[in-house]
Amino acid sequence: MTGRQPLSRILVGFDGSAAGRAALSWGAQEARRGGAELVVLHAWGDHTRCRAPYLPGQAPTEEADRKAIAETVVGQAVATVRAGCPELTVRPLLCRDRAARALPRHSETADLLVLGGLRPAAGGGYLGATLRACLAQAACPVVVVTPEQADRVRYADMPAPRPAIESTTATPHPALA
Repeated sequence: MTGRQPLSRILVGFDGSAAGRAALSWGAQEARRGGAELVVLHAWGDHTRCRAPYLPGQAPTEEADRKAIAETVVGQAVATVRAGCPELTVRPLLCRDRAARALPRHSETADLLVLGGLRPAAGGGYLGATLRACLAQAACPVVVVTPEQADRVRYADMPAPRPAIESTTATPHPALA
């Protein structure tokens, strides 16, 4: 058996959370190490339909506000990667869809899909719909990075993205707060 095939495109699912930042950092370092292109995907859509009513704050209701927040999230992620790895080819990708559909679909053109995840509860907890969908449907290998893992390994040398600017007409998405 010969060595590992070089990766040409790494897809990172990014939502602005600590787990998303861990995935972004890990994916960027892996892309830098192998000379791959890094694609940062942020999915956005109708979050009000799937939002738990007991969560604090209100989800943005205007389409333009949701799109502006999505553009800010992915823009800051790409800027963070470019600041830490200026030699890396980084491409933002906005998808007006649920992440559980967009990530597996776009994994067809990737060599590796990197996602952030939270450490499951003792005894194996709930994985979440997006992670389960990607593990079941992705067309390429999937790596799941937790914030705790990123803190312990060499991939954590990238700074966290700056907080997003707040919309004047709506409350920012909880991931941006």
